[in-house]
Amino acid sequence: MFLPSVLVYILLLTNKYHHKFYYDFTMTELVYGPVFWFHVSSSYLYALIGTIILIRHSIKTIGYARKRTFMFIFATIIPILANFFYVLNSTIGLNILPQGYDLTPVSFSLSLLLFSVAMYKYRFLNIVPIAYRKIVSNLSESIIVVDSFNKIDNYNESFLKTFPVAENINTYDDIKNFTHYLKSNCAPTAELERIINTINDEKSTNYEYGDIDMLSPDKKSFRVSIQPLFGKKQDFLGRIIHFNDVTEYKELLDEVKEKNAELTAMNQQLSEYAATVEELSIARERNRFARDVHDTLGHSMTLLISLLEVCNITCKKDAEKTQEKIAQALKVAREGLKELRRSIKGLVPENLKNSDILSSIKSLIDDFKPSGINIDFSHDVEKVNIDPRFSSVIFRTCQEALTNSLRHGKAKNVTIILRANPKKIELFIFDDGIGCPDLKKGFGLTSMTQRVKDIGGNIVFGSDGESGFNVKLVIPLDHVD
Repeated sequence: MFLPSVLVYILLLTNKYHHKFYYDFTMTELVYGPVFWFHVSSSYLYALIGTIILIRHSIKTIGYARKRTFMFIFATIIPILANFFYVLNSTIGLNILPQGYDLTPVSFSLSLLLFSVAMYKYRFLNIVPIAYRKIVSNLSESIIVVDSFNKIDNYNESFLKTFPVAENINTYDDIKNFTHYLKSNCAPTAELERIINTINDEKSTNYEYGDIDMLSPDKKSFRVSIQPLFGKKQDFLGRIIHFNDVTEYKELLDEVKEKNAELTAMNQQLSEYAATVEELSIARERNRFARDVHDTLGHSMTLLISLLEVCNITCKKDAEKTQEKIAQALKVAREGLKELRRSIKGLVPENLKNSDILSSIKSLIDDFKPSGINIDFSHDVEKVNIDPRFSSVIFRTCQEALTNSLRHGKAKNVTIILRANPKKIELFIFDDGIGCPDLKKGFGLTSMTQRVKDIGGNIVFGSDGESGFNVKLVIPLDHVD
């Protein structure tokens, strides 16, 4: 459209070489050439097409936009008519205007005035509406605008892509055609019915929103919001309806609900497991406490009984020796009470607190000396560092074995042998007591067996039935980190 005007202008500047624009151009005579008539025809054609476009646009627009369009039409037509009459007057002598009088420049001044009013009063150069249309057109939300008569006024590109029925929807169609499509293709719910009724109610001016689930052609979920539109005087113009695709959000929400259900079930299982573990822990602690108390009290009471028996014999013959044995009995009672308190707190025996296993066994042997029993202790553990866990089991085994030898076996002599190498630890305890023809494990032997089993060891008890009792303990080390 621009090139013909440029070509005509070039031909005008070079007219003296070809005389195609003017055959003759003097103060007294003006003869037009073919280029001039082409120029006039194309200019009128352009003006006519532009005017038709403006008229069509003014029919579709409302408010001040229509007034602005009419101003543009008048501003365009005025110089065209002025020039048209001037050409007729100068070429065919129509005598509408005085000869040689041209109103075209004056008409352009009037046109500029109308253009100025359209630009400043009616905001012709305001690009905000254009920006709004561009933004709305590119939104991911599907948007449809309905006027106060429930006629579809406009919709964006996303609406066309989201709803297949949109291809058959035209401007000024009734919105009920679209709501019928929604009702036929969505899951029937009370919320869907409420939204459709709000859309179809042409008098509704309330803001509403809700969720709908489409079943075909694709399964999708939408968050629908209906917002009323009002003019400057609060007159109701229509509604704008948003369809926001929340399918992914709903799927994630369903997945979260499913995971929550799984977590609830797992939490229930963990609670049951925790309760079971708590019961097992209580039972284990109860058993540990019972074993420790049994060993501590058994050891202390056995020594006390032995010392008191000696006191009963010597009290009438040797008061000094009796007083010595009573002092030893008091010491044993105090030590026993202290060990009982340590057992309640779950602490290791006092003899093992700051000493190695050899010193602990020697201290234990010293505790039994007042009872009159002879204990021989030999060992070969100089090159092996025994784990504290194993030391505790070895100590408790020696303590229980010596207590049984004194209380049940009435033994006079006991032999303890402790050997250790990088592969295993071995403990042997022999006494010359009365023996045990029919061995039945009581609480003491059962506790010894459980302690050894807990650290992966093995313990064996033996007796020939007439004299003596022996204990063999083996703790393998090759499986220990």
